[in-house]
Amino acid sequence: MNTVAAITVLVGSLIAAAGIIAYPRLRLLVRAPARLNERERARLLALLPWRGLLDARQLERLPRLAARLVTDVRFIGCQGLDVTHDMRLAIAGQASLLCLGATPGTFALPGEVLIYPDAFYIHQTEPDENGLVDDLPLLASGEAWDDSRVVLSWTDVEAALAGAPHNVVLHEFAHLLDFAAPAQEGAPPMADADRWTHVFGEAFEQLREQGSPVIDIYGAQNLAEFFAVAVEAFFQRGAELASHHTELYRTMAAYFDIDTARQPPAFEDLF
Repeated sequence: MNTVAAITVLVGSLIAAAGIIAYPRLRLLVRAPARLNERERARLLALLPWRGLLDARQLERLPRLAARLVTDVRFIGCQGLDVTHDMRLAIAGQASLLCLGATPGTFALPGEVLIYPDAFYIHQTEPDENGLVDDLPLLASGEAWDDSRVVLSWTDVEAALAGAPHNVVLHEFAHLLDFAAPAQEGAPPMADADRWTHVFGEAFEQLREQGSPVIDIYGAQNLAEFFAVAVEAFFQRGAELASHHTELYRTMAAYFDIDTARQPPAFEDLF
């Protein structure tokens, strides 16, 4: 399958509601919404380095989105890790950043988020591009599976909040994005699929052929991983992404409705 066809399939699948995890959608209007109290709202924003980039509407909407994740998703500590409320807020807040756009995408909520203290081993179950499956376990910082589960390394979550280029929360929840969420009242449909196909196709080929000083080469594996690492670069290194991949940056900024190149996120050690 050539790149244009593959990109078309990727965009089409996103538009056709092909999120990796099949689970009831994030619904804000079906029932009385979960809410964070004022102290939780303040702490949520304090834990997000991107808080200074959000407008008043987004600052109001973010806690509502995060509250649904905190309420409806089970957060489970592994290998003796004690999951604190701050940890839940930090993960839910970052995931909710992906749904703040003017025409917001929504993702299917995972049933549970498993949090390991550090990197963990997984067994590869899907064949690579050569049709091979490696029997050896792989050391990973995150994983999203089609059984309604996201797995994260807390060490890597902390590192991202302090400014590391890799953001495991954004990467894994980017895999859950579904551009075909039921349209909310007044929200226009996503009508720029052709632009996404063109822009992402060019950037993907550039990464495969020339590499990139901003986008992790891991994204050269396939289009799904390319999208996830591009999301990481957009939020973690927005100014650099805008400089080296201008059209890709503009396309993502229009969708997420956040200008991460305007000023650096306020990365700091919060834990």
